[in-house]
Amino acid sequence: MKINVPAPVIPADPKAPRPVPQAALGTRSTLWLVRHAEVHADWRGRAYGGLDVPLAPEGEEETRVFGARFGERGSPPAFVRSSHLARARAMGESIARSTGAMLIVDERLREVSRGDWQGLPSTEFKARWEAQADQFRADPWHWKGHGGESDADIWARTWPAVAESLLACNGATCVVAAHYNVIRVLATKLLGLPAHESFVFRTDTAHATVLRDEAQGFALVAQNVGDPRSVS
Repeated sequence: MKINVPAPVIPADPKAPRPVPQAALGTRSTLWLVRHAEVHADWRGRAYGGLDVPLAPEGEEETRVFGARFGERGSPPAFVRSSHLARARAMGESIARSTGAMLIVDERLREVSRGDWQGLPSTEFKARWEAQADQFRADPWHWKGHGGESDADIWARTWPAVAESLLACNGATCVVAAHYNVIRVLATKLLGLPAHESFVFRTDTAHATVLRDEAQGFALVAQNVGDPRSVS
């Protein structure tokens, strides 16, 4: 299992202009957005969202391995910033332990709140979403028909935390240990992805998306990285 809730299908609109990406900070820092590992089987097939759910035993091992391999890269991060939810915090702790970096736990990096739909079986979540599909497709960035958070809400709370990290790293490597939708939304805004690309932007469990803050804009270095040693 990689993503509990199937991504909504949004048709491409060739006439629509591409969104304007977030302006770069120009720090030349490399940003690792690392997703937590596999959650416990009791939560698979549910839209757990911002609930604090535990890792599976195999997820604990994936977390250990990813962290250990990060420590083998030879260039430690300036520090690691992590969501406070246990599954992501475990990844942050693993990377910090293997690299000797300081860990900062930041609640702003928590996963999306799915409001009244949080914790539903994914089949029920999908049925409710399909009933609101027209409203969603009319404005995917701001939709929150479940009463929880929109993509715009996720961006508003996570970007300040990431910007602080980039500025503090000042050209070094920054690591953010977080969640699927947090990573998707950050990549969407930093790279200027349209909605139909945003919702198919993949970062599997215990994988990372890597961006660089360059003077002319944010650049995608690598996507869905399972072995951090493969990215220089």
